[in-house]
Amino acid sequence: MREHRAALAAPDRPSFGLALLEAGSQAFFVEDALPIAVIDSTDSRIEVTTFAPAGRAGLVQLIRVSSRRTRFSLRTEWTGRPRLGRADYTQITEGGPLPSPAAAPREGREGDVLWIDDRALEGAVAFALPGPVQIDAGGSALLVVAVAIGTQLADVVAESRALARDATVLASAEVRSRASFWRGVGLEGDGERKHLIRRGIAYALDCAQSRVSDRAVAIITDHEILPLVWTRDAYYICRALLALGPNEPRAILAVEQFIVWLFEIAERREGAWPRSALASGKAKDVAFQLDQQLYPALLVADHARLAATTALRERYEELCRATLDAVLARRSAFGLVPTAETPADDPLRQPFHFSSHILLWHVLRAFGHGAAEEIRAATLEHFASEERFAYAIVGAQGTGARHYHDANDLPTVFAPGWGFCGADDPQWRATIAFAWSEANEGYFPGAFGGLGSLHTPRPWTLGDLQEIVVARVQGDHERETRARARLGAVQTWDTLLAEAYDERTGAVAARHWFAWPAAVRALLESDPMLTAP
Repeated sequence: MREHRAALAAPDRPSFGLALLEAGSQAFFVEDALPIAVIDSTDSRIEVTTFAPAGRAGLVQLIRVSSRRTRFSLRTEWTGRPRLGRADYTQITEGGPLPSPAAAPREGREGDVLWIDDRALEGAVAFALPGPVQIDAGGSALLVVAVAIGTQLADVVAESRALARDATVLASAEVRSRASFWRGVGLEGDGERKHLIRRGIAYALDCAQSRVSDRAVAIITDHEILPLVWTRDAYYICRALLALGPNEPRAILAVEQFIVWLFEIAERREGAWPRSALASGKAKDVAFQLDQQLYPALLVADHARLAATTALRERYEELCRATLDAVLARRSAFGLVPTAETPADDPLRQPFHFSSHILLWHVLRAFGHGAAEEIRAATLEHFASEERFAYAIVGAQGTGARHYHDANDLPTVFAPGWGFCGADDPQWRATIAFAWSEANEGYFPGAFGGLGSLHTPRPWTLGDLQEIVVARVQGDHERETRARARLGAVQTWDTLLAEAYDERTGAVAARHWFAWPAAVRALLESDPMLTAP
C-alpha cells in the first residue's frame, strides 16, 4: 500500500495531459493557488495553467506555446484509455474494503469532444480538445483543454465546450477572485509568513472541499491518497479558515456548509461519527474514536465564537449536548470514557486515552456542561503515573499505564493554552520532556529527527507543529525557530506538508499532501502568540 501511495505522487506517474509536456518543467503558483508549469528551451516556451473554475463542474488547462526560432504545427490526437470510476481509498488501517461499484461505461466522440458515460455509476465525463494550430517563428498560440464532470452526458458535453470557449475569461476571473480574497483577509503581498498561510488556506479551499449539495460540503483529508472525512482533520482545516475572521464570507461559508454536512448528511451509526466517512456521508470505518465525537461540537462552538453569528450554535446546540451526554454515558466507574482507537487510527489495548480526555474537558467547558470539572479531576487523578501523564491506561489510578506520545495527540500540547493545567505544571512538563526523548517510541532521532507516530514510524510534520506550540508555551524562541526551520526543510515543492518524512534525509516518507498539518501551520503562522485553537 505504501508503494502504491508513493506511485500516486511520483513525478513520472502516467497521467492525463499533452504528450508535448512530457519534458521536465518548473512549477509555480499564481496567487499561491493556480498552478502554472513552464517548459523553457532554446526553440520554444510552453506555459500551462490549470484551474477549476468556481461554480463550474470541471477543470481547464490553458497551454500557451511560443516559438522562438522555427515555424511549426501542432495537432492533437487522443491516446490511452481514461477510466471513469470511484476514487481509490489507500488506507493503511482500513476498516474493511468497499465493494466495487457496478460499472457499465460507454465511450464516444462528438467532433472535438471525447466522452465516457456510465449509467450504472450515474456519471459522465467529457474532454474538449484543442484543434490544430500553426505557430510562426516568434509567434505563439493558446491551446485549451477542458474537462467536465457530471451526471448527464448531454450536460457534460455542453459544459466541456462552454469551459473551453470561456477559458481565458474564467482564468482571469479566478485570479482576480483569489487576489481579492487575499486582500480581504490582509494576506496580500510578499513575505514568508503570508505565503505559508496562503498555501495552507488555498489547499483547504481548493482541494479539501468536496461539494455534496447546494447546502453542504465534505472536508476531506487530502485530494489524492485519502479522499475521506475525519472529523478530527476537518476540525483543524475549518479552524484555520475561521482564523481569517468574520469578514471573509467564502471561508466562513465553507465551515458553515461542513457543519451542515456533519449534523445533517453524515451517517452516525448508533449515534456516533465513524472513524472515517465518504464525502457522500456514508460511514467508511465505524470504529469508535472518542475525540472524533468531540470535534464537531467544538467546531460549532468555535464558529459561534469567531464568525460573529450564533445561528448555527442555536440550530445544533441540542444535538451537540446530546452527543456530549451520549459520550458521558459511556463513563467507567472511575469517571473516564473508553475509546476503541487512538487519534492515529490504531487500536488501543489500554482503552482510556489521555489527550482525548483533555479535549473532552475542553468541549464540555465550551458548552458550560456541569461534568467538565468531573472529567478534569478524573483525568488528573487516573492518568498520573511515574510523575507524568500516561498516554493511555487500563484502569483507575494509572493501572496498566502506557508511556508514549504521538504526533496526532495535539490536545496534550494545547493543555496549558486551554487552561487544563499550567505551563509550569511538573507532570505536564515531564510528559513533554519524555515525548521529545528517545525513551518515547514515537520519537525518531536523526539529522531530521523529531516527534512522530508508530502508525507511520517516522517523524511527522504534526510533531514539528506540536513542538512549535510547546516552544511558545515555554517561551523557548530558539526551539520554535528550529522547529519552523525543520518544517521549511521537509516541506514539498508546493509549500505543503507531508504526513511523515525520513529522519535522515528529510525526504517524504508518507503522503505528500495532508490538509491537517497544512492547516495547523497556517493557523499558527496567523497568530505568532497562539498556543491553542
